[in-house]
Amino acid sequence: MYGARCRDFLKRAETGSLVAFTSPIVASETLFIYLRAWVIQNKKIAPKRVLRYLKRHRAVLKEVDFHKPLALLSLLRVLPINKGIMQTSYSLMTRYQLLPADSIEAALIQRHGLPALATRDDDFDDVDGLDVYKP
Repeated sequence: MYGARCRDFLKRAETGSLVAFTSPIVASETLFIYLRAWVIQNKKIAPKRVLRYLKRHRAVLKEVDFHKPLALLSLLRVLPINKGIMQTSYSLMTRYQLLPADSIEAALIQRHGLPALATRDDDFDDVDGLDVYKP
């Protein structure tokens, strides 16, 4: 499911040799991506129809075993979003032309003084003061 560098990063978080953080937005995206993949594979729904399927068949959520993504998320500390984060987010959004979710991530990192961001998203590459690690 993950590349070697990503597995190594997560193993380091699991053993406690690094402390990893995430946001409620990334946690939600992680669960939805897992759910989407499950629906495509198990219900044979076309990728472009998954959201509509889920809105019409909410009971399918009872069938999905979220153990794996929740175990992954349990390795990470979830940082809260507050008014200050949102204000910083708006500033970063306009300064670096970041999309809202990305600007919130950058604001969380900045406001909590975190040393780096682990992502495969190139949108963060030009944000001043943000060390981007791409596992």
